[in-house]
Amino acid sequence: MRFSRGPAMSLVAIAILAAAVTLRPGATSVGPVLAEISTGLGLSSGTAGLVTALPGFMFALGGVAAVPLSRRLGVGATIGIGLLLTAACLLARPYVGSAGMFVLLSALALAGMAVGNVLVPAVIRIFGRDKPAFLAGVYSTGLAVGGAAPLLVAGLLLAATGGWQPALAAWGLMSLMAAAVWGVLMTRSGGRLGRVASARPAAAAGANAGASHDPAPGRPVWRSRTAVALALFFGLQSTNAYIQFGWMSQIYRDAGLSLGTASVLVGMIAFLGVPGGFATSWMVATSRHLAGWITAMGVCMVLGYGGLLLAPSTVPLVWALLLGLGSLAFPTALALITARTREPAVTARVSGFIQPAGYLMAGAGPLLIGLIHGWTGSWTVPLLLLLASSFPLVVFGRRVAKGGYVDDELLH
Repeated sequence: MRFSRGPAMSLVAIAILAAAVTLRPGATSVGPVLAEISTGLGLSSGTAGLVTALPGFMFALGGVAAVPLSRRLGVGATIGIGLLLTAACLLARPYVGSAGMFVLLSALALAGMAVGNVLVPAVIRIFGRDKPAFLAGVYSTGLAVGGAAPLLVAGLLLAATGGWQPALAAWGLMSLMAAAVWGVLMTRSGGRLGRVASARPAAAAGANAGASHDPAPGRPVWRSRTAVALALFFGLQSTNAYIQFGWMSQIYRDAGLSLGTASVLVGMIAFLGVPGGFATSWMVATSRHLAGWITAMGVCMVLGYGGLLLAPSTVPLVWALLLGLGSLAFPTALALITARTREPAVTARVSGFIQPAGYLMAGAGPLLIGLIHGWTGSWTVPLLLLLASSFPLVVFGRRVAKGGYVDDELLH
């Protein structure tokens, strides 16, 4: 059964928003209550460090499997299974009473989120065929809300639920509700969320005109210069983001700020992506000055890290705002995945290449920064490295901003 464009697009937007909101809390909800988790489960410092590094690594590993699974099960079914896996693991992990099981269930939950990370951009391309900016904005905004909410409400949730276990499990309920919404979209999508074809058979081209086909199925994505530049742009920004999630609160606390103030400042960095999600999606779709906007994001990162380096406690709100504006490179990168591809099959392949590579960088970043801080005993070298990372981020971002389609590059 097919529906009119309005109701169908509304349902798609709601389903994408519901899924996006659940793709970050499993990662960002741990940090604010890590001390309570460590005490309750007897986590060693090494295990606690592994937990903070898991999101990047599992997003990378889970992302590699997402596209092959979608070819077998369909894009929509694969996302739905990922949401159910995330919900089950997030609901169970606070109550297992074992450090090893906690880490295992965390890893599985993050793998379920990784599926959505990779495949939701393909869904955006399927339903927002010619004008994906609106759905890309919905997706980016949902990710920002899901990432920021656990940081902003951790203390309130801990007090309201009476312990870290129910406070942590609450985020699993969101994934369960998102899975239900996704099920509704699946039943009313008319088969549009099925498997994507890897090539367009000549004889069947007319009969399957609405299907997605990969114009160059045998050509690896890394042969596209745009895809490689986008992977590095996405990876550098993700590395900065997960270092901020893992260490920025401690940087502020070491500068003399309270835990509550530090948490709010880090949450503010993430929360700026809420209005920024729509703004950057519109910018990618319509602005003739995209390269200039990306350069401005890099400048904000340089100023934010420079402020933390020279005067971290003087105007900490200013440094947080600057870093939040610099972090708009993340929704910009997500919007560029759909803006630089035509066919949903190519979008899925590009997303499946960019996100695992980027999140592998993001997993290594917090570990490296922690080691350097331990060796040097200060935040000077880590902040200098973060500041320096802004320059290649701008270089690769400007390369992608030049335009062109990965589909075309794969054909030549």
